[in-house]
Order: sequence, then C-alpha cells, then structure tokens
Amino acid sequence: MTSSRTPLDRQELDEATGAGIRILVVDSGVDARHPVFAGRKIPCRQVLQGPRGMFGISEDSNGDVFGHGTAVAGILHQHVPDARLESLRVLGGDLRASSHTIIAGLQWAIQEKYDVVNCSFGSSSEEFLPDYKRIVDLAFCANVLLVAACNNYDFRRTEYPGAFPTSISTDFGKLEHLNLRRRKGSLVEFIARGEEIRVAWKAGEYRLSSGSSFAAPHLAALVAKIRQLRPGWNACQIKAFLYELCPKSG
Repeated sequence: MTSSRTPLDRQELDEATGAGIRILVVDSGVDARHPVFAGRKIPCRQVLQGPRGMFGISEDSNGDVFGHGTAVAGILHQHVPDARLESLRVLGGDLRASSHTIIAGLQWAIQEKYDVVNCSFGSSSEEFLPDYKRIVDLAFCANVLLVAACNNYDFRRTEYPGAFPTSISTDFGKLEHLNLRRRKGSLVEFIARGEEIRVAWKAGEYRLSSGSSFAAPHLAALVAKIRQLRPGWNACQIKAFLYELCPKSG
C-alpha cells in the first residue's frame, strides 16, 4: 500500500475507479433498474419509524419515490463505476423528511462504517443543531466521510449536515467533469459541477437539472477516489488535498 505521506499523482487520481469503496446515497431511494446502472446490483434500504417512535432500517422495494436519489447515484456510478453503491431512503415523495429520520439514517451509516455518505439535502432546523453536530462529530471520529449539498439559493444559509467544518460540502456551478473551485472563508468551501446536467431519473427517464444536490455526488466521487488511494486519510486531510486541486485564484 502506498504511504499516506506520498503525494497523490493527478493521473493516479483520474484513473481511480472507486474499487473497494462503499458509498451510501442517503436520499429518496434509487431506481436500481435504470439503464444507467447497466444491471449493477444496488442494495436499497429505508428508515422506518416504529409504533413506539423507535427508528429502524429495513429493506426497501419501493425504488425511488421522487427521482432525486437515482440522479445522485447515476452521477456517482458514472465517475466511480467500481465503488459499491447502496441506497438509504430517508426522503419522501415530496423530497422532505423529518430530522429525526435523517439523523437515524446517518447514525446507522456511521455504525455500518461506510466510506462515503452522500447527503444531497440540508436542514435549517436550529432545534436539531445539537443532534446534527453530534452525528457529524461521530462521523469524523469514525472516519466516515460526509459529503453534503447546500442551499441552492444562498450558500451562506446555514443547513445541516453541510454547515460543519468536518463535513465536505459544496455549492454548484458550471464546471466540467470533476473539477472544483474553492470558496475560501465559507463553511461551504467547494463549488462542483451541478449546472444544467443530464441526470438519470426514476422510471428509466433522464432530466436536465441544476443544483447543489447534483454537485455533491461529483464531489463525493472525487472523495471516493481519494479514499481508495489514501484509505487512512480523514476529512481534514482530504480537504487539504482538495484545496490543492482547486485553482489558486478560486
């Protein structure tokens, strides 16, 4: 294995396929039968609340209840085709969810030790700030990498889990491939491709979409490549390398 102190080569990064990396798409589910996945098996689960208010994880046969999660997973599969993609549905058909549900899902993801967790959503609930902070800290300590979207209208609006220094969060822009720009001095530090891109949707469809939801999986794919090549690096080390990939004027 290459030493964690050996500088990463850009060609090595470009050639990485995500082999051996487990990525969890926490979203609206995934239409695993969509042709974009070319028959690749994608385990799908959901967070359910029991009669006594307890949350649990169960198999999910509903596919994608909105289309959003399929778009996210399709982008990931395009850029890291050898990563193991899995789906955890927390969002409903209106693309909304309670923070209780989201936090339960993220806690399960940490317990299961996924390498990368893609969170193409955000919550502005101040009531749950301590809970989101606890979860993000747990993820950092477990070296589970949380990649998050931001508010599409104003990246400065505080939304969780992206608004923490050890989350890896992104805004969207008109970029190519996995290129990044850096926004210094912001909790949402990166800008990734997410403007007017063709994405997979549920029921075998495709759409032209924009938003940080679709920038996040571009950044998550890059993070997965780094995790493949430097499995011991934590979120801070990965961020430091991502800074090097951004234009110096960014």
